Amino acid sequence: MEATKKIKTFLHRFKQTTVTQDVQPYENLLQQIFERAGSMTGKADAELQQMTNVIREKVRAGESPDAHMAQLYAIVGEVFRRTLHITPYRVQVMAAIALHQRKVIEMQTGEGKTLVAVFTACLNALAGKGVHILTFNDYLAKRDANWMRPVYEFLGLSVGCIQENMPVAEKRLAYRCDVTYATAKEVGFDYLRSCMAYAPDEVILRDFNYAIVDEADAILIDEARNPLVFAGNIAGQPVDHHQIARYVSGLTPYRDFMLDEYARNVFLTDYGIEKTEYFFAVQNLYDDNHHDLLIAVNLALQARSMLRKDVDYIIDDGRIKLVDEFTGRVVEDRKWQNGLQAAVEAKEGLAVQSEGRILNSISLQHLMNYYPKVSGMTGTAQHAAEEFASFYGLGVSVIPSHKPCRRIDHPDRIFTHKAAKVKAIIDEIQKVHQTGRPILIGTLTVKESEELQAEIQRQGIASTILNARNNESEAAIIEQAGLPGAVTISTNMAGRGTDILLGGKEQYSREAVVASGGLHIIGTNRHESVRIDHQLKGRAGRQGDPGSSQFIISMEDDLMAKYGLKGLLPTHLRDLRQDGPIHHATIARSIAQAQRIIEGQLYEIRLNLHQYAHFTERQRTILFDRRQDVFFSEESPWKEYSLFQHDFLWSYYMNDIAALREGIHWQRMAGKNPLHEFHKSSDAMFRQLIADLEDKLSNASNVDVSELQLKRPSSTWTYLVNDNPFKNPLMLMLSNIGYQVDLLAGPLMMIMKIFGWGKRR
Repeated sequence: MEATKKIKTFLHRFKQTTVTQDVQPYENLLQQIFERAGSMTGKADAELQQMTNVIREKVRAGESPDAHMAQLYAIVGEVFRRTLHITPYRVQVMAAIALHQRKVIEMQTGEGKTLVAVFTACLNALAGKGVHILTFNDYLAKRDANWMRPVYEFLGLSVGCIQENMPVAEKRLAYRCDVTYATAKEVGFDYLRSCMAYAPDEVILRDFNYAIVDEADAILIDEARNPLVFAGNIAGQPVDHHQIARYVSGLTPYRDFMLDEYARNVFLTDYGIEKTEYFFAVQNLYDDNHHDLLIAVNLALQARSMLRKDVDYIIDDGRIKLVDEFTGRVVEDRKWQNGLQAAVEAKEGLAVQSEGRILNSISLQHLMNYYPKVSGMTGTAQHAAEEFASFYGLGVSVIPSHKPCRRIDHPDRIFTHKAAKVKAIIDEIQKVHQTGRPILIGTLTVKESEELQAEIQRQGIASTILNARNNESEAAIIEQAGLPGAVTISTNMAGRGTDILLGGKEQYSREAVVASGGLHIIGTNRHESVRIDHQLKGRAGRQGDPGSSQFIISMEDDLMAKYGLKGLLPTHLRDLRQDGPIHHATIARSIAQAQRIIEGQLYEIRLNLHQYAHFTERQRTILFDRRQDVFFSEESPWKEYSLFQHDFLWSYYMNDIAALREGIHWQRMAGKNPLHEFHKSSDAMFRQLIADLEDKLSNASNVDVSELQLKRPSSTWTYLVNDNPFKNPLMLMLSNIGYQVDLLAGPLMMIMKIFGWGKRR
C-alpha cells in the first residue's frame, strides 16, 4: 500500500510539471513582436516580402528560426490584416510562441487556433523542408488550407491540402509544398504506401520535418490506440460466406452462442459447437483442417451480433462503407480485417469482395516519432497532459482566453430509460426553438441522428441532419447552423473544429441571435472521455459570444450499458424507472467517476499497444532500412524481385504477428509475462524472416521477373484496428495479475471451467 501511495504521489507531481499556466516567460518576446509590428503598417507589400526573403536566406544558411521569430511574427500579423482583414490578438501571438517551442497549447474553443498555427508554420517553413498541419478530418484540412492560403502565398510559401481520394500525383505535389494540411491518418497511410514503392514516382511523401497537430488530444491520444493498417487483396474464397451467414442467422443467443456485446466478445457454446459440426459435416470443428471454417463462423457471429448497420457502417451503392468512430464520417477504401469484411457483406446479402491480408502497419504514436519536431493545440489539453508527456515528450501550456467565456453549461438531466430521454430532448428543442435560438444536437451514431430527426419532424419542427450519409454537404450545413431558429442534428462530425457563426455565414442575423441567447447545444450521450463532451459544448459560446449547453442522457445509453455503470450506483437506485429526471447527486458523481475509470482503461490500452508495437516497429525499421538500400541501388534484374520479397515476407510476418498477439495473454496462465513471451517469440520469427529473405535473394537468378506484377496486389485499402487484446473481463484481469499468477492460476482455471471460457478453442 505504501509503495502504491508513493507511485501515485510521483505521478501527480510528474503531471503537475507537464502543465504550465504561467505565460510570463512569453511576455518579453511578445513585447518585441508588437514593437516591431508598429513599424510594419507603413511598409509596402514588396518591402514585407523582401524582409521575409532575407529571413528565408538566413535560415537556409543555417541560422536558427528562433533568432528571427519576433521579426517574422510581426510581418505575419501585418499580412493577416492586409489579406484576410484579421487583427491577431495578443493571446494568439502568445500561443504561436509556445507552439514554436514544442508545446501543446490549450486554447478555449473559438479562440482562433487555426490562425495561431499559421504564425508557427510560416516561421518553420522558411527552411524549405516542409511543415505538416495535421487536422481532425478532411473537411477541416481543406477549409483551413484554403482559408489561410492568401497569407502563405503573400510570403512566397506554397500550401497544399491532402484529401483521402486524391490521385497519387496530386498528393505528391501537395506534400512537396512548404505547408501541407492533412489528417494524421492519411499521412500515416501515405507513409505506408511510400514504404512499399517500387519506383520513384510511387513515393508520395518526402522526409518528415515538423508537424503541428490540431485537436492534438483527439489525434495523439484518442486515435492513437488504433494502429494504421495498409492491406492488399488476395484471390480466392476458402469458404462460402453466404452459406455461413445464413447458418449463423438461425443460431439462438445464449444457447448456441454466448454474447457479451459491450465487452466485444462472442463465441459458440459447447451445444453450438456440436450443432455446427453436425451442420457442416465435420467431426471436430477445432481440428487444423477446419481452421478456415471455424474462423469464418466466428466472424459471422461477430458480424451478426456486434456490427450494426447505420452505426458501425452504412450500405451505399451496394457496398459496405465503414463509419469512423471518432469523426462520424464514412471512410472510403477502408475495410475490416481479414474475413470480417466478407462476413458483414454476406450478412447483408451483398457480393463478397476479395479477401485481404496486412501488407504494412504503424501506430500513430510511432508515426509521430518520425517527425524531428512536433507541437500541438487543442481546447482540452490538460486532461491528457500525462500522456502527452509520457508518449511524446510534450508539455502543455495553457493560454488565457481573449474574452471571458459566457456559455452556460447546465447540469446533466439524467433519465432512467431512453424513451423518457427522447421525450425530454424533444421538449427541450421545442422550448428553445420558440425563442428563435439556433440549436445543435450532438448524437453518437447515424441511426440515432436519423431517428431523432424523424421524431422532431413529427413535432412540426424543420431540421437539418449532418452524418456519414451526407458529409459532402458538411460545409453548407455548418454555414447555416447559426441562423435564427436553425435546428441541426449531427454525429461527431460537428464535435471538433467546426466554427458555427451566429447569424449564419454572412452573419446578417448575428445581433438577433446574440440577443436571443446564442447557440444552444444538446448532447444526447456522454462519451468515453470527458474531453469529447467538452468539445461538443465548445461549439457554443465562442469568442465571448453567449451560448448554453445541456446534456440529456439515460441509464440505457451505450456508455452506461457498455461499461456497466449501474453497478457503480447504490442498490436502491439501480432499478429505478420513471418518466422524469433522476434527482440524485450520486448518479451524476457516478457517471463522472465512470468516465475517469474508462479514461484510465483506455490509457492502459494505449500503453499496451505502445509496448507491443514498439518492438515490432523496431523490426519494421530494420527491414525497411534494408529495403531502402535496395530501392536506391542501381537498376538491375534483381532489384524488383528483391523489393517484392521484402514486402512479401514482411506481409506474412505481419499476419503471423497478429495471430501471435491474439492469444499471447494466455501466457499468464503458465506463470509467464506475455510481453516478454511476445518479444521472445517475435524475435525468433523475425530472425527466421531474415533467413528466409537471404535464401530467396540467393536464388534471384532463377526468377522470371515479369511474373512479379501478377503477384503484387492489384488493389489496396486501409483500415484501423481497434487493438484491444482485453476482449473480455478475464483478459483484463489476466493483464493485471503480473507475477502473482502462480497463486491464482488454479482458481482462475476453475472459474473458466464454470463459465465455459476457452473450451475447445
